[in-house]
Amino acid sequence: MKDAVLGVRWLVFLFGLWVMTVGIGVSVKSGLGTSPISTVPAVLVNVVPLSFGVITVLMNWILVVLQILMLGKRFTTINYLQFLIAIVFGTLCDASLMMLDFLNPTTYLQQWILVIIGAALVALGVFIEVMPRLVYVPGEGVVAALSLRSGWRFGTVKQCVDWSLVISAAILSLVFLGCLEGAREGTVFAAFAVGGLVKLYRRIWDDVLAKRAGKTVA
Repeated sequence: MKDAVLGVRWLVFLFGLWVMTVGIGVSVKSGLGTSPISTVPAVLVNVVPLSFGVITVLMNWILVVLQILMLGKRFTTINYLQFLIAIVFGTLCDASLMMLDFLNPTTYLQQWILVIIGAALVALGVFIEVMPRLVYVPGEGVVAALSLRSGWRFGTVKQCVDWSLVISAAILSLVFLGCLEGAREGTVFAAFAVGGLVKLYRRIWDDVLAKRAGKTVA
């Protein structure tokens, strides 16, 4: 029974991961910038002969190594699964981009519609993948590690990490491409919107659970 429950939790986690990558794919196709965690891959895919997903895997592996260096013995065994999760995450990113190949916005309004849909899907994916409480994805893991070492609040550290990635992507884009790619106005929107949407989904979910509990008691 416990194994069955654990299996369901992993399925929920993987489903959330997939939804997140679909959101990232939609954001990339918008051409106005993607969510902060994917800005660097969105730039480097135009610089190096690697796919978006492969670059995502490599970047996430670097984030896991940073956690190991920061936490040392406090980096628990289960967290090594983040190396595998990074591979799954990157593979799903490439698969989602292939699936969304038909999306080719021709107007600025259409681009912004994709930005909004992408942010909503990324937030939904984040909300779903944290529900089983199994393991962090590398992007959140490095935030948790920095929060533990610094004593700062998780939300504060996440904002710092997100904006550091955006700034890094913008610098890389200007240096190698001579223009802003991967980190644009859509990225700024996503940086503020995703966190708020995750909280909204949580509030809606809590309300649903509260109503179901009320009906059960009645």
